[in-house]
Amino acid sequence: MKLWQKDTTALKEVEAFTVGKDREMDLHLAPFDVLGSLAHTQMLESVGLLEKAELTELQAALKEIYQQIEKGDFTLQDNVEDIHSQVELLLTEKLGDAGKKSTVRAAVTTRCWWI
Repeated sequence: MKLWQKDTTALKEVEAFTVGKDREMDLHLAPFDVLGSLAHTQMLESVGLLEKAELTELQAALKEIYQQIEKGDFTLQDNVEDIHSQVELLLTEKLGDAGKKSTVRAAVTTRCWWI
């Protein structure tokens, strides 16, 4: 089930039409998403939602992901929905709960503040 999915399922044809080349666009936007996540984690630490040690770990891991993207070694796994999910998965695999605390969905939250 996708993160945004409700209790109903969309027709595969509708999803294919509306999603289009989202995965390709996500790869294009990946470095900017990681940079946004770096800034977001810094904010989380500044308001007390992350410990300094967690910030250090998260930022080091995000910088590694950024380097992978820059080298062309970053991919979205087939079972992963989007760039946010892929980065979150990598952070969680590497850092456990600290990876989940990063709320790498910063870009989504920022874009949807008015909802």
